[in-house]
Amino acid sequence: MRLPPWAIEAIRNGVADVARKASDTETIVRVKAQAAELLRDLPENASRGLDAIVKTASETARGALDQGRESVLRWTERQTDLAVRCLNVSGVLLSRRGSGISVSDHVLQHGCNVLRGDCVDNDLKQQLDRSLARLLDVDGHAVAVATSLDAAIASLSVLAKERKLVMHRSQAIRLPSGTPLPDAFAGLTLTECGGVQTLEPSDFDGIDHACVILADDGIHPVTAIPMNGRDVIRVAVLPVATIHQGHDSIPSAESLLRSGIDLVVLPGGPLTGGTTAGILAGKKTLIESIQQDTRWNTHAASTGFVAMTVAALTAPDPSPLSVLIETGEDNLRSRAERMATRLMADESITSCQITDRSARLLAGARWEFPSRQLNLRHHTLSAEHWADQLIKQNPAVLTAIDGENLVIDFRWLPASEDSTLADALGSSETSQTSADRTDGH
Repeated sequence: MRLPPWAIEAIRNGVADVARKASDTETIVRVKAQAAELLRDLPENASRGLDAIVKTASETARGALDQGRESVLRWTERQTDLAVRCLNVSGVLLSRRGSGISVSDHVLQHGCNVLRGDCVDNDLKQQLDRSLARLLDVDGHAVAVATSLDAAIASLSVLAKERKLVMHRSQAIRLPSGTPLPDAFAGLTLTECGGVQTLEPSDFDGIDHACVILADDGIHPVTAIPMNGRDVIRVAVLPVATIHQGHDSIPSAESLLRSGIDLVVLPGGPLTGGTTAGILAGKKTLIESIQQDTRWNTHAASTGFVAMTVAALTAPDPSPLSVLIETGEDNLRSRAERMATRLMADESITSCQITDRSARLLAGARWEFPSRQLNLRHHTLSAEHWADQLIKQNPAVLTAIDGENLVIDFRWLPASEDSTLADALGSSETSQTSADRTDGH
């Protein structure tokens, strides 16, 4: 359990004071024993402050504190955090390593209220269903929540009971989970059309009584293919999207539904302000047919996750990600300059340059946002080794590498985390040295 900052600071000051004043052997022994005992119970980030204490201690007291520090290191090696928080300064928001974007307290509280298990739930599901039905500002449409994007896509199998399932060859994208989109329809016969390079409306000529799957590949936006009155259900799969139109460059379920798409499938997460889930938004008749199928029970999200999704999509305040997207370039430049000044005072960092490349929502995709970066070089660590050390810290730091430089991008980092990031960057060499010393014991 972490100690509050004031407690850690008081302990640091007390030990440092004793270390400075220690001169006789008896006092040194006492400091040695008490510090070792006390420090066994300190969290890892408190142990990092021991280096500062040791530097200000007398030569005699320094040896007494070394054993205490090594005790801390051995203790922290035995601790394993189940969920390690991360700071995302890689310049790419969405990756398998994590986004670094937390849900708001408002959303988290709604989930906790349901998951706590002591609330009245006679008609909780019905209340949530009514809330979902009111989410879209499009008449005759509704929303359903699945456990994941893959589960939401798998639930579309009910639409293929009496129809062909058709996908254009250029739309066979890889989902965020790593699953190719065609494989998400396991057990179903998938009819392919068109070429692998580009999509032409004429590729769908002759297709009727079908469910056509369209997907956003990150390069070409999904558009409603004209079907000239044919009996076709058009489904859009969007790995990057929101429910409501909030940012011009990011597709939304509402805008696609208004353009003629019948059903939109998108992930929950940072872009929707909620937790990981799969969201289906579309014509109410289609949503109801999916939910009435017995297989929906295996795909449907729990009430806690549904509650968090509803809270996120109805929250009065902007989501944490929206705040980051709206952060101006002047703000990012100022933060980069302050960070550069701070880091260049650290002897372990030999080079620091500010650049202005764009940050992205997804690697290689079209969604770009102006940003600022620091290109750093370490005195003793290569960029690869430095990045590896940072991702193993707590909190973990997700970075990028450009040649011999470690790249720190500010677009997806809340300003409140700048100090934490600076501490992590400045402690890398110390952490590695300490770890090497511990391995030798």
